[in-house]
Amino acid sequence: MLALTLALAFATARPFTCDAIALHDVDGPIHCASGEKIRLQGIGATETDGSCRPNQPCVRGDPFEQRRVMATRVIGAAIKREDPGISGQAWFVRPVPLRCTPTGMSHSRITAWCTRSDGRDISCEAIRAGIAERWDKFDRARRLASCEKRSAIADRLFGLWTRRSSRLP
Repeated sequence: MLALTLALAFATARPFTCDAIALHDVDGPIHCASGEKIRLQGIGATETDGSCRPNQPCVRGDPFEQRRVMATRVIGAAIKREDPGISGQAWFVRPVPLRCTPTGMSHSRITAWCTRSDGRDISCEAIRAGIAERWDKFDRARRLASCEKRSAIADRLFGLWTRRSSRLP
């Protein structure tokens, strides 16, 4: 049934609701109650082992704290528990409905643009929160460019983010 749902979603590029129940790291996967796993479109983020993959944008910092910010501030979930280790998840107290528009597949995950119930784009909000960076390769239409500019302005004014390219003292 899940395969049929996915096939129909990609064929028509129709949005679907993901009742998010868990999160692995900032850019996904987001685990849906129905079994889908979502990789957020257009952003790169720190891996759970704290590394930044070559040729992929990311924000240096504590990946578990970044995941907590993603879950609570960006997605709007309360965290019930966090599994230890780099393959763990942050599990939510209750499902959080996200509206997702699929763009393709990556490593058995749906790539998608997802929004909260208030209409805010999750990828954009992650950039604004300073826990992800826009990935030009996967945002060719520059949908997230305005989010990036706001984050850069806040970074310059307030110094809240340490980018991978920044020189640390």
